[in-house]
Amino acid sequence: MKKRTITQFILFFFLSSTAVAQTEEKSCTDCHTTYIEYKTLHAPAEDDCENCHNANGKEHPQENVKGFELGEKMPDLCFMCHDEYSKKNIHPPAEEGECLMCHSPHGSNNKALLISAPQSTLCFECHDTDITEKRVKHQPAADGNCASCHDPHQSDNSYMLKKEKPALCLDCHTSVQMETKLKNIHPPFDDDCANCHAPHSTEEDNLLIEKLPVLCDNCHDIQSTLTNAKVVHKVINDEKGCANCHSAHASNQRMFLIDEEKKLCLSCHSKTIKTETKTLSNIGQLLKKGNFIHGVIEDDGCVVCHAPHASNEHLLLNGVFPEGQYTSAKVENFELCFNCHDTELLETATSSTATNFRNGDQNLHYLHMNGEKARNCNLCHNVHGAPSEHLISSSIRFGDWEMPLLFKVEKNGGSCNTGCHANKEYIR
Repeated sequence: MKKRTITQFILFFFLSSTAVAQTEEKSCTDCHTTYIEYKTLHAPAEDDCENCHNANGKEHPQENVKGFELGEKMPDLCFMCHDEYSKKNIHPPAEEGECLMCHSPHGSNNKALLISAPQSTLCFECHDTDITEKRVKHQPAADGNCASCHDPHQSDNSYMLKKEKPALCLDCHTSVQMETKLKNIHPPFDDDCANCHAPHSTEEDNLLIEKLPVLCDNCHDIQSTLTNAKVVHKVINDEKGCANCHSAHASNQRMFLIDEEKKLCLSCHSKTIKTETKTLSNIGQLLKKGNFIHGVIEDDGCVVCHAPHASNEHLLLNGVFPEGQYTSAKVENFELCFNCHDTELLETATSSTATNFRNGDQNLHYLHMNGEKARNCNLCHNVHGAPSEHLISSSIRFGDWEMPLLFKVEKNGGSCNTGCHANKEYIR
């Protein structure tokens, strides 16, 4: 046997290795390299291409000839792994088996193997982009995360929503969710947030579909009251509108007030308010300093005398009450007061029952309030609160002057000393 040289051994090993390499089969990814370069690979593609593709007997590869076919038609091929649709509403592309309109079958750099991101770029190939182009945008819509609210495949809810509203909205708006446990729930809120809010974008703050109070007027017909009234509560037409006083969602207070009525009013009226035509007193200070509070305020709040929205009377009063210091002594001129008080105060000169402010049976209210120059009630009484019994003020106006009003209550009468007259006593 001939001895082989080192050179012959090397040549033999090289030829043998080349022959083995030439007999090894190539994998799909040797040619289709782009299908494995994604951040996330579709599990069947990562495992074995033949999970979805079957050889059809034609030689592969050769130009313009496909050597493989899908194992099943779409979407049946997808349903070999994914659950079939069973809900009431099927998204048309999904129902028609157009899975590849949105998803890459091999891999993707995007979530859920989407062929592009954000999700909205896919959605807007069919849906109008106008829904997200207004001034104020809902954050999921602004981020292009349509699937935050919509299921792209199937749903039992309208508009392919993942849940019915308001449950869907409350998943994110947890602070609003707490309001569902309050005593009084605003019916539009209980029904559907979209009654008042745009789900994608709008020109109004807080995604409202219309400005306040126009939005509220759609149900409450408040606009006709405001239009026809001589005096409108200023807060209704400011930026927050009705929301200054009312909760749009829910409240433990009647009429969906955001706080107990008197506290709510005093949140503004605890300071002096100057308007173009008048100065409104600091009512909070009056009530705080007053030893005696008008009973209706204590019992029923401010709306007994004041309309909260609009009125044909000055100061938003619920009835006629003189603006000046004097007026004609007619019951109709003091309508507001006589909603509670007896008209005999004004109509009867002598009485032992009409009032305790009498000298014997002489009605001293009548004495001050008769003829064409009857004195206004608020010359002597502070209608909100005062330091003395019977809401008697500590001073009295005479024109633009303020004069001391010294009033004393005795067991069977009292006395009064003002700049109008010297000290006078009365005994019942």
